[in-house]
Amino acid sequence: MRPRVRRLLVAVALVVTAGLGISGCVSLPDGGAVRSVTVNDSGDGETLVDYIPAGPSRDSGPVHLVSSFLTSMTATPLSTRVAREFLTASSARRWTPERGTISYGSQQLVRGPGHRVTLRLRDVVELDSRGAWLGDPTSGRGHDFTLRLVREDGQWRISDPPDRLLVPRAHFDSQYQQLLLYFFDEAARVLVPEPVFVPRGREAPTLLVEGLLKGPEPYLGRVEETFLPAGAGLVGTVSVSRSGTATVPMSGEVLDVDGRRRDLMFAQLAWTLGQVPGMERVRVTVDGARVTGGDFGVDDWSKYDPAVVWASSEVFGLRAGRVVTFTDDTEEKVSGPLGGLSLGLRSVAVDLLAQRVAGVRADGGRVVESDRDGVPGRDPTRADVRTVYRGTDVLRPAYDLHGQLWLVDRTSVGARLLVVRAGTARAVSAPGVTGMRVSRFVLSRDGTRLVIQVRRAGRDELFVSRVQRDARGRVLGLGASRRLVVDGPPGRVEDVAWRSPASLAVLVRPSADSSRLLVVEVDGSSDPEQNLDVDLFAGRAERLVSSAAAPTRLLIGTRAGRFYSLSASGQWLPVARIKPGLQALTYAG
Repeated sequence: MRPRVRRLLVAVALVVTAGLGISGCVSLPDGGAVRSVTVNDSGDGETLVDYIPAGPSRDSGPVHLVSSFLTSMTATPLSTRVAREFLTASSARRWTPERGTISYGSQQLVRGPGHRVTLRLRDVVELDSRGAWLGDPTSGRGHDFTLRLVREDGQWRISDPPDRLLVPRAHFDSQYQQLLLYFFDEAARVLVPEPVFVPRGREAPTLLVEGLLKGPEPYLGRVEETFLPAGAGLVGTVSVSRSGTATVPMSGEVLDVDGRRRDLMFAQLAWTLGQVPGMERVRVTVDGARVTGGDFGVDDWSKYDPAVVWASSEVFGLRAGRVVTFTDDTEEKVSGPLGGLSLGLRSVAVDLLAQRVAGVRADGGRVVESDRDGVPGRDPTRADVRTVYRGTDVLRPAYDLHGQLWLVDRTSVGARLLVVRAGTARAVSAPGVTGMRVSRFVLSRDGTRLVIQVRRAGRDELFVSRVQRDARGRVLGLGASRRLVVDGPPGRVEDVAWRSPASLAVLVRPSADSSRLLVVEVDGSSDPEQNLDVDLFAGRAERLVSSAAAPTRLLIGTRAGRFYSLSASGQWLPVARIKPGLQALTYAG
């Protein structure tokens, strides 16, 4: 079974509380049966209590009416039926809270002239129409909405509500969860996760499918695509049986999709709905009849796993400048040139199939590559080693799933990004990377996200950019970068690694003699609460070893080459099987 999105920081050891953040709505139910109070299982050991807020009180004054309107938007399960009762008849028809969500930490209502009430929301966080994280676009200013109230049938009603769902932070923290929408990379080889926030409980499957049907965001052109056809929609809601089968009633457009494209469409639905606890199968129907091939298990499409399941799970490193690997907890040199020759390497990368090895020489100015096993039948020679790039100060490289080698060269005028394909290094247009003071970078397993660490004004910052490719996987460039918030104690970032397809493990140094491990979400929605289960490491750790594939062990290493893993209680324990002095430990990729 694939890992849940409320993910583990250490798959085999440490359970980290998932971040409950701010939610957006994709399509808000405004009708249906109403029950006073019921309790339903959310599927993750928690229970959710249905809450139906009261409608407008007779003869409510303007301020009280607006206050009750805010309360009405906390209905559980999510519904705007009651909220529309506070609006005039015409504004109730026009109101479209599906355009986004504003979560607020505090609110104030001020009565103004002309039957107006000013609603002041502070400490806000916003989400778009899919529930994707936008952070605080107001830069701390918050929102002021001036609402006009009018008499309708002798009662005050709101005539101009903002087209957003407005919900207090505490409600989101308890009622919403972060899940993923799955699209495909441009080469249609691997699924790409996009984080969104949806309410817990029975409406989550419907909201997930509606978000998926909207397709990728426009700015992600040449990054990802969808195989759900344009114009397709849900006809009703997604129902889930007691046995865990989700019935997805679709419009007729899905009948026009066949062959491999249909399989890719089903894979998107399976992975997106498969996150819902208890979900086992998906059945796609049109007019009540099952679509051909449209009855499948949620795990039937594992070959498209964004963590790339076919990748090697071996761990590699450097011992005295030579490449070594671990097999059955035994360290041994790789048999090819980079394992047998003394080339004085300082960092290493291995492709996902563990067939090619690249290394950066000790001076940082030369990148070499060879087949892992060299030439069968003879000892390796320096002639078996190819120089693929000569530069200035090359950071630890990385391979993508297309076998291309990524390099960042720190030149006298700042960083330069290059991709080596078929033995030729080519500079890549990389706004937000080129010319910056880059300390390190990591590339996601699905090949669509590049995260860099930049040193600015005495602080380390993380930025994520989306990778644009053609249908053959060739890199076209990077989109605009976005800064990721690293919560927790201030200090220097020592290392960064992927912990899941949508989250990073970040090693920070809050003091000169301690280290801490943090989780950072790629959408910027990281919650410091999810980092509380990890003990402070008493010492200076400089290396972080992790992989997006689960289960993999997460390790940290010191300058002396000693490594530590996490126990189930979040304590750091020494790894006796790794002898001191091992450097540049890494997984394939």
